[in-house]
Amino acid sequence: MKNKSFKFLLIFLFAGLFAVNSNAQPINIGGGLVLGTSRPNIGLKIQGTYGMDFLLQNLRTSADLTLFIPGTSNNIHYSRVDFDFDGQYSFYKVSGFDFYAIGGLNITYYRTKWNVSGNTITSEVKPGLNVGAGAMYNISDKMKAFSEFKYILGRYDQADISLGVFFEL
Repeated sequence: MKNKSFKFLLIFLFAGLFAVNSNAQPINIGGGLVLGTSRPNIGLKIQGTYGMDFLLQNLRTSADLTLFIPGTSNNIHYSRVDFDFDGQYSFYKVSGFDFYAIGGLNITYYRTKWNVSGNTITSEVKPGLNVGAGAMYNISDKMKAFSEFKYILGRYDQADISLGVFFEL
């Protein structure tokens, strides 16, 4: 039951972020590759942003879901899923680049399974805080490349570097 409630909450938050297109605020959807410092290290990200200029100029919200590729080391199997809800504030724009600060919330689902004397499985869902910075580059009117560095403060402290593309709707 907990798992269904968690999935419903994720879908609801992600859909709610993009359901309203008031005042022609820019909506970007895309994804990319993530490299993290904790196990598993490599993941795939789906991300969307929504312009919030009606609240504060140069502000946007971002929601992303990162699925890390499960890995095994010394008979220990690791898997992880991250959900982030962030605010992004653009502080410098030059020559097609947009540099921004990141701050927000993180929810991490982490699972460890090992075979030493039988099967032992641990899994947890833990909240955390994101801090970081990013840059977007306008490739065309409807396509942008992005790069982000985030540090997640919480039970699973780690740094993530993301590279990807956005498509404006």
